[in-house]
Amino acid sequence: MLVMTRHESLREPLPLPAGDSLAFVDAASGKPVVTGLRCSLVLRHGGRLLGRSSVTPAGLHLWPNLPERWREPQVQAFADVVVRDEQQRFQPLSLPWPLSARPVGQIIGGTVLGSSRLVRVGLFGAPARRAPPGATSVYGLLVWEADGAPAAWARVRLIDREGRAHEGASDAEGRLGLHLPRSCGPVAELRVHADPAMGAASLGLGAPDVLAFARQPAARALAHARGNAMYVPATAITGEPLILATQGLPPAYCELRLVPA
Repeated sequence: MLVMTRHESLREPLPLPAGDSLAFVDAASGKPVVTGLRCSLVLRHGGRLLGRSSVTPAGLHLWPNLPERWREPQVQAFADVVVRDEQQRFQPLSLPWPLSARPVGQIIGGTVLGSSRLVRVGLFGAPARRAPPGATSVYGLLVWEADGAPAAWARVRLIDREGRAHEGASDAEGRLGLHLPRSCGPVAELRVHADPAMGAASLGLGAPDVLAFARQPAARALAHARGNAMYVPATAITGEPLILATQGLPPAYCELRLVPA
């Protein structure tokens, strides 16, 4: 069965088969991500591959050949959709299947029409992503003060002086790369949400669970290695990247140290 709906960002009609479908958006620009993504549906226990998505010209990911028993509503998630960018522009993530259309974290929202459901998901940039012309690049290596372990998959929010928020995430090694648009004002505040358990929890799929990622508790970024003062970003210099780093560390270390809030 086919139904027709309209994705707000894609701005064109999308045919939806019965079942769950995914559309992705670049969280930095708000533009749809049409090419380069691979979505694999795997069983949560055992990791068996149930199928890879088919992609429409508009960038809609769906599973038209998925057996009916995997489409039936379940009380609890029994599989995961693992999303990877073959062009290494975006961070990987995993989504519980059946998909939730309720907005939370990177799940922007969903459209439900009968037995069809379109879920829209935002993607955060990868650390090595090339900066757009005119953007202010922000980099950092996030580690835990207690043991020096990488703060894997930390949620990072930079707020400029106009109150606008710009979000990103560290990768499995704690590396952060975030490119702020030309229109962004000076950065006034840094907020971090991180959980030391995220790294180990994501090892099986190699990608963080989108719901666990959104639920991470607040963490405090340290301004100085000696003391507990909160880190405040320096004023960016036009044309140069902004490096987030705790002061007072040995010269060989350029890290942003975190402690639980």
